[in-house]
Amino acid sequence: MGTGGVTRSSDGREPAVAGGWAKVVVDARGVVTGWSSSAQRLLGYPADRVLGRPAVELLATAHEAAALGWPPAAAAPPPAGTGPTTAAGSGPDPGLGPGSGGDRRPDAEPHPRAASAEYAGSVSAADAGSVSAADAGSVLLRHSDGALLACRVGIRPSAAGGPDAGWEVLLGPATAGPAPDSELDRALLEALFTRSPVGLFVVDPQLRLIRVNPAAEGMQGVAVEAVLGKRPGEVWPEFSADLTEQVMGQVLRTGRPVIGWEKHGRPPGDPGHEHVYSTSSFRLEDAEGRVLGVADAAVDVTERHRAQERLKLLAEGGARIGTSLEVTRTAQELAEVTVPRLADSMAVEVLEEVLAGEELFPGPVRPGAVLRRAASLASGPAEPAGVYAEGEVSTFPPAAPSLDALTDLRPRLVGSVEADSAWVLQDPARGSRILQDRVHSLMVVPLVAQGRVLGVATFYRWGAQGPFRDDDLTLATELAGRTAVCLDNTRRYLRERNTLLALQRTLLPGELPHHHGVEVAHEYVHAGTGGDWVDVVPLSGARVALVAGSVPGRGVATAAAMGRLRAAVHTLSDLDLDPEELLARMDDLVRRLGGGDGPEEPLGGRRYDRGTEPPAPPGGAPVTGGRTGAPATEEAAGTPAAGGETRPPATGTETGCTCLYLTYDPISQRCAVASAGHPAPAVAQPDGTVRVLDVPAAAPLGRPGAAFRRTEVDLPENAVLVLYTPGLLQAGAGGAAEDSADRAGADPSGAGRAADRAGADPSGAGQAAEEGQAAEEGGDAAEPARSRLLGTLARAPGSVRETGRMLLEALMPARPGQDAALLVARTHALGPGRVASWDLPSDPAVVSTARSLVTRQLSAWALDDAAFATELIASELVTNAIRYAGAPVRLRLIRDHVLTCEVSDGSSTSPRLRHARTTDEGGRGLLLVAQCSERWGTRYTEDGKTIWAEQSLA
Repeated sequence: MGTGGVTRSSDGREPAVAGGWAKVVVDARGVVTGWSSSAQRLLGYPADRVLGRPAVELLATAHEAAALGWPPAAAAPPPAGTGPTTAAGSGPDPGLGPGSGGDRRPDAEPHPRAASAEYAGSVSAADAGSVSAADAGSVLLRHSDGALLACRVGIRPSAAGGPDAGWEVLLGPATAGPAPDSELDRALLEALFTRSPVGLFVVDPQLRLIRVNPAAEGMQGVAVEAVLGKRPGEVWPEFSADLTEQVMGQVLRTGRPVIGWEKHGRPPGDPGHEHVYSTSSFRLEDAEGRVLGVADAAVDVTERHRAQERLKLLAEGGARIGTSLEVTRTAQELAEVTVPRLADSMAVEVLEEVLAGEELFPGPVRPGAVLRRAASLASGPAEPAGVYAEGEVSTFPPAAPSLDALTDLRPRLVGSVEADSAWVLQDPARGSRILQDRVHSLMVVPLVAQGRVLGVATFYRWGAQGPFRDDDLTLATELAGRTAVCLDNTRRYLRERNTLLALQRTLLPGELPHHHGVEVAHEYVHAGTGGDWVDVVPLSGARVALVAGSVPGRGVATAAAMGRLRAAVHTLSDLDLDPEELLARMDDLVRRLGGGDGPEEPLGGRRYDRGTEPPAPPGGAPVTGGRTGAPATEEAAGTPAAGGETRPPATGTETGCTCLYLTYDPISQRCAVASAGHPAPAVAQPDGTVRVLDVPAAAPLGRPGAAFRRTEVDLPENAVLVLYTPGLLQAGAGGAAEDSADRAGADPSGAGRAADRAGADPSGAGQAAEEGQAAEEGGDAAEPARSRLLGTLARAPGSVRETGRMLLEALMPARPGQDAALLVARTHALGPGRVASWDLPSDPAVVSTARSLVTRQLSAWALDDAAFATELIASELVTNAIRYAGAPVRLRLIRDHVLTCEVSDGSSTSPRLRHARTTDEGGRGLLLVAQCSERWGTRYTEDGKTIWAEQSLA
């Protein structure tokens, strides 16, 4: 033997110092087989002098013990056959100590280092195990220098196990602390089962309770004597019994602890509220690894659990409340979040002004204010959920907590609802329902945003959750505040939307004018943008103009801009301009309104660099005109300004507006159309052929780009034209409709989250303009919708109104994101029986002939009453044409909804109305024409002009 017998840990290091004790291992024959370095420091013997020798040799003799006043039990027994017997007081020669025979002194004093800390042993808690008080005693040991050392000793079976394993002897100076872990373990065990606030349950392998501490007894409310020997499910079935036994069985089988699982129950000390306990379960084993049972340590975490649930509910409310700009839906979202997790039922009443989107004033609710039920929800089977239906007027008695909350704007908690309370008895509707449902507590929270009262939310409890508490009121107040902000955003949005719709309806045509040349029907879809319009404008010569336009942006300003542009179209239409000329003047108007001094390229705008050729118009269609009459090559890159620089685009509200202007002549059955960034119209021929007209592309109004051009097509009778705004194609790409719906709730004033996402573009580059350009370019996201438009148009019935409704149903999403306007027109021809024309020579004598021709034609049309005025008009116009213009001169009468008299000549000089003096002999011709007609004007043609005058027919 040698130093190899020194006790070491598994990693080669000696155990850490534990309480000043050293460890010695003795086998079943009493021979030392283990000697730690701490034992060497305590007694002075190296390991090679001790290992393999009897342990009794380390003990003082009985004589030596008696000499120091120690009892004989503290000394070694007489050796048996280990050497020669000495005189009294002499012990055996153990071969230990100084010299070969040792140096024994009967009068030896205790070693002066017996109590010194430098001899502290090293026994780790794991090595020492558990040594009870009965195992520890005091002995006298012999130091290597011959002195006697008083030590405390503890003995326990060796951890190695087996029949020959022997014993572990724990040695320590007499002044050392108690044996390692013995008293500490005892104190800890006693504290856990007597004074610990942590509930402790111990079950045997059959899951029968064998020990419970007082904390656990208080949690469950059952005496210890009544539970021992029973399973948890038998004693506490309401405390998550199935889960408890399931977890304990799992720990018992696998040996793996389960940490932090929760069980719920109502303790006897607080039967009105459910408590939550965080529990950890671990298996109990003896030193040999036999399973003794399972221990559960439980801690009441009810407050923490409630706080976590409140935070989760508050976060969920932030995500679920206010997803739409609808009052009733927002109120219903509050109900769905809080029932049943916070309340068993709840109801929301809002002021009538909130539902109508009207203005509210800060402060308490004024007397006489009307509250209406916005939402209600109950967790029970009772139907309906509330005593008032949605939208019904809701009343409160004078003493009701709800009126108090609406007056002082403070939430209220009624912890106990008494059946004989005055407000319960005075409220026949709610009072009877409260008694019927056995409501025991309620909360009333006013809905207040920016000091304005919007309504009140009431929460009820009658079930097992118990009465409301202060933390419930705090949570309800937070959720109600969130709801109030969303309701106020909705109210402001409704106010702006109502204003927008009122303005839009004022500016839009109510009923389109009747015209013999076309049969028309129009449809509008209002989504809050306000910039789309279609129109029908009667023109001279029985012609008619069909118009469609869209102003970018949304809100009141957009609707006002739409009204200005519509009025401008009507005004310019009176000038009888060609479509491209009218759009050119509209472009000039938009630039003047926008100031023309904006950024060179606004967001989303298109422009062409100087010298770049504009896009070529589609082939096969006659193309004429330009911006304000200028050649196309001069304005392909924008509007030239002084010095040759490109004129920057305008930046007003109207900038970026798209417009399509189409004229139809029922006499020639010819159609002319030009577009400013607007989708081209679709046409359905009587034979069933459908197509989109090839209209030359051009930039929206106010933007630099190619010159406006027109295309002309012949339309047979009963052809159907469809004009529409870009909003009709908003669902062209998959998901586009949903994205547009998210942008639909825009509040121009900034009210609501939707307004932040969908405000008008201040640079004028609006979404409508971009979609209008895309519609012209083809192959874009709107192409699928355009294909559906053509397919639906091919199957359309005969009625133009039914065709319009059919197109809306096929193309518009359920929740449109922008406005859409649709105009359906069926063309008709004005036959020869309604038109009479004569070519006249340029001779003053023909004036009388013209009068005769007019009289005979009116007589044939049974319009003799209009003969005198018409003769006078024809006479004056023919006279002026012969005197001041040149050949060819043509006279034409048109019988439509009005009687039109036209005189055409070869001059492009426009006459002007003079107010002749009383002494003038001439100058009164046009004045007579103006007096005899409803209206008159000049229309320029490629070979001259036409002066026309209209008279109404009875």
